[in-house]
Parts: sequence; structure tokens; C-alpha cells
Amino acid sequence: MSETHEHHHHHHHKMDGASKFKRKSLLAIERRKKIAKWAFRILVAIAIIMGIVTLAAYTIG
Repeated sequence: MSETHEHHHHHHHKMDGASKFKRKSLLAIERRKKIAKWAFRILVAIAIIMGIVTLAAYTIG
């Protein structure tokens, strides 16, 4: 019984694909978080710029 258990433990080739996929998905999640953060910052910047432009237009007009 222990021999088959040992054999099962040393079967790392099957886990390779899974761990690689897990790492890739984790990296994808991290990248998505970074992109979301930057997208949010850009949207905020655009909103601020639009606000300034609108205020400037009203002030000038």
C-alpha cells in the first residue's frame, strides 16, 4: 500500500500542467487587477479634465 502511495506522490508530471495553468491564471488575475486600477485612474483623470474643461468653458463663456 505504501509503495503505491509513494508512487502517487512522485507523479509530478500530471501536476505540471495544472500548476502551470494555476500560475498562468494567477498572473492573469494580477494583470487584470493592474489594468483595472490603471483604467480607473485614466477614467478619473478624464472626468477631472472634463470637469476642468467644462468649468473653464463656463468661466470663459
